[in-house]
Amino acid sequence: MPEQTMVRGNAASTASARRITMHGMLLQLPYWIGCCMYYSFVVTTLTDFGWSGSGATGVMTAMSVITMFVQPVYGYLCDKVLSEKKLSVILLILGAACFLLLPVSLSSGSMAAVLVNMIGITVTASQAGGLLDAWVVGLKQQYPSVNYGLIRGSGSLAFALAAQAAGMLTAAFGHSVRLWTGGCALIIAMLVTLTFRPAERFGGASAPSLKLSGGGTIKLIFSSKRYVLLLGAAFFLMLSDMVMMTVNQLLVPELGGSAAQIGAASAVMAGSEVPVMFLMGYMMRKVGFKKLLLFGGAAYVIRLFVTANVQTVSGLIAVQLLQGVTFAVLVPIMMSYLTSILDERIRSTAVTIYGACTASLTSIVGNLIITSLLASGHSIREALVILAFAAVIGFSLAVYGVVKKIW
Repeated sequence: MPEQTMVRGNAASTASARRITMHGMLLQLPYWIGCCMYYSFVVTTLTDFGWSGSGATGVMTAMSVITMFVQPVYGYLCDKVLSEKKLSVILLILGAACFLLLPVSLSSGSMAAVLVNMIGITVTASQAGGLLDAWVVGLKQQYPSVNYGLIRGSGSLAFALAAQAAGMLTAAFGHSVRLWTGGCALIIAMLVTLTFRPAERFGGASAPSLKLSGGGTIKLIFSSKRYVLLLGAAFFLMLSDMVMMTVNQLLVPELGGSAAQIGAASAVMAGSEVPVMFLMGYMMRKVGFKKLLLFGGAAYVIRLFVTANVQTVSGLIAVQLLQGVTFAVLVPIMMSYLTSILDERIRSTAVTIYGACTASLTSIVGNLIITSLLASGHSIREALVILAFAAVIGFSLAVYGVVKKIW
């Protein structure tokens, strides 16, 4: 009888994990469509409205600074006050409003209005992605069969399709229609969020005494050698990721390409993630974390040196396929690894700190490299070489973790 009860319990857990995975996929679709409508063309949008290339990348650096400080605060709030679900709903509806208002700000000709609007997007819609990751980590801690690769891969699929559509929308109707479309997508994401299962904490009814103070939370997070080393390796390996959109928006026109080809490059980059992410659950079981980490790290180094030397628009678009063996490999395996090493009391703070370092801080440093080199008369290709050497450092840290048996 106990064995039958256990079997039924396992079957119920598997069914719940399957439902969570499917629901998570449905949530990722509209969220990343909305994000794509903004981020894939934000530099192009600003330059079309009279901003310089260095000015546009400089603003994106400033937005990344804001994100880096705000994201961990939101994670801490989720650990202590609000659930990821409640805060995500608030941020998505406010983000949608900011998307819908941005065309008005751009048309006003006021740089201050545009900056305020972009800050609004940065502290709302941009933050929801990290909270969704923390949310899925919490659900995966309850239901280990939840497939993060399928969930995040759905977002990549949405981004790929939206990038192609965004390029055509921009070419046919201009920037405003694209941004309004993004705002509507975020409203849909908010509605889906309302029906998504919240993640439990402290074993459901565990005592409040298990909660930590702010200082205790940070101390517990950074006392883990595995977490710290993963953070370092991910930072250097992913230094190019958050600036690759900027690179494409600058390099495609330099090679004689159009807005539609910028969209095509983004579509190929995001599309290459989809099949790999969908298979990462299987690959993790068959190959293992350490081998996949080393493979993805080496692929990053190769990708950046190849991109720095591409000479045609078609070649640049083709190189975006390497996103499938870099970002698409590392993001699912690192998130799954975090699931296995994080204390549930600190998961939102730890995941958002990880996101702040691997998305926001990398964007700050990467955009600073690009902005400073462009302002001093250097080329985008020289910036890519510097990013390639940063990837070498990240790969070396991954090797160190394997050799020293830290992972």
